[in-house]
Amino acid sequence: MDTRLLIAFVTVASLHNFTKAADQLGYAQSTITSQIQLLEKELGVKLFDRLGKKISLTPEGEQFLINARQLLFSWEKAKGSISLLKSPHGILTIGVNESVCSVKLPRLLEEYRKRYPEVEFHIKIGSTDELELWLHENQIDVAVLLDKFWNVPELAVKVLQEESLGFFVSKDHPLVGVKNILPFDLSNHPMLLVSHSSCWKNIFQAVMDEANETYRIMLETASISDLKQFAILGFGVAVLPLYAVHEEITSNRLSMIDWKGKELKLFVQVVHHRDKWLSPSMEAFFKVCEDIKW
Repeated sequence: MDTRLLIAFVTVASLHNFTKAADQLGYAQSTITSQIQLLEKELGVKLFDRLGKKISLTPEGEQFLINARQLLFSWEKAKGSISLLKSPHGILTIGVNESVCSVKLPRLLEEYRKRYPEVEFHIKIGSTDELELWLHENQIDVAVLLDKFWNVPELAVKVLQEESLGFFVSKDHPLVGVKNILPFDLSNHPMLLVSHSSCWKNIFQAVMDEANETYRIMLETASISDLKQFAILGFGVAVLPLYAVHEEITSNRLSMIDWKGKELKLFVQVVHHRDKWLSPSMEAFFKVCEDIKW
């Protein structure tokens, strides 16, 4: 079986659109259509239901999607087994959370580029749910994220660093200088939180629920920069990882309040799919992650 047919099928199934699949793979739409037709003829089943412009997998297509992804993972391993001794090269596709991308990833990639200049990067920014999906669909080689510890059977955590969340306010905020702040003290102040797709909000909400305290949200966004800027301007209390506010704390634009409630812990994790062949560029990436402070 031609692996190009499998790649076309998996891409169409992932994007639910022939045109988008053609654009991503660099083909004409007619080529993608022909490849799917050839695959359906070879298998003797219909893989997609086509209703106008909408497409969906048939039951046979749903089952074959599982097998096709496994076949492509195996094909990558087979190709890679003949080049294990080669130095890192090619394109490394990295999926990453926005906060990690803006603060931690640049230093990591700077060091990687010094060691392995033949490797090019393709960065995809997404939520934790999107990163997990991209790993399962083989859209990315590796994910770097800040979240609770991932315990997904199909995924392997290669590097793990513990990180803390804190509460940050403007230098003239009423909570600056207040000692032993608890959930009750936050209930009277507007909160600046990451959007619902992140676990940070869920962790904060659990702390408040456990204390039987309510809170109100002034801003909910996926942008770490927006959260910091609104906090600097005095609009509320921002919940952020400590590594994301080092510059603002040093320059006295933000202050960290004296939180004495339950500790908020997360982990920066470097993750790959267990069935994916670990190319030299991926192995080198894990080594750099372990070697440097980032």
